[in-house]
Amino acid sequence: MAKNGAFHYADGTPVSFDGMSPKKIKDLVNSEKVLFNEDEVYNLKNLNPRRIRELGVRLSFVPEDRLGMGLVGNMDLVDNMMLRSYRKGKGSRLNRKKPEALADEIVKELDVVTPSIHTPVRKLSGGNVQKVLVGREIASSPKVLMAAYPVRGLDINSSYLIYNLLNKEKEEGSAVIFVGEDLDVLLALCDRILVMCQGQVTGIVDARTTTKEEVGLLMTSTEKSMRERQPKKKLVCL
Repeated sequence: MAKNGAFHYADGTPVSFDGMSPKKIKDLVNSEKVLFNEDEVYNLKNLNPRRIRELGVRLSFVPEDRLGMGLVGNMDLVDNMMLRSYRKGKGSRLNRKKPEALADEIVKELDVVTPSIHTPVRKLSGGNVQKVLVGREIASSPKVLMAAYPVRGLDINSSYLIYNLLNKEKEEGSAVIFVGEDLDVLLALCDRILVMCQGQVTGIVDARTTTKEEVGLLMTSTEKSMRERQPKKKLVCL
């Protein structure tokens, strides 16, 4: 994460993003008209989540295990909304008005099928549980959203709803990290695809120009085997 004032134009003039739309910022960065000083970058690796949030970095995570890591099955929708905001309360009492309003909004906008917002999430279907989880994470307006296998086990309609939500976040300027194995989905959703095999990065490709065959080869190849497939260079003396 770059500190305030770290960004500048190519001629060295400082950049102020105040009042600038996310799309405008994204266009400036992609066109390489905006640069930053590498010595003015925070290392977030060893910081706890609260400290990272205090620095202005809003991270959201949609884990593969919806009820094991994302939501608490025995708690209702409102209480699960509060998992991200309970630290903001003052005193010994928690303000439930905002979490209740957020739960209502997610139910209406994402068509969550539930008897009420006070129903334990474990009683909902897998698709509705995922809608609640994704809705909660997106509601925090993240700068970085990571979704790991977000449509596993869902029906086609629920899957496309999740895909549309992720695309909307991209359009609004969020960085979306999508973890998956379906090549058709990866090519349709992603701008760049990083492929890993046996814990090693085997390649980074442009999703607009790559093919399923190329990605599939990278998925089954280690870095060592990739080097072995490269033609050996011959030294020619003249």
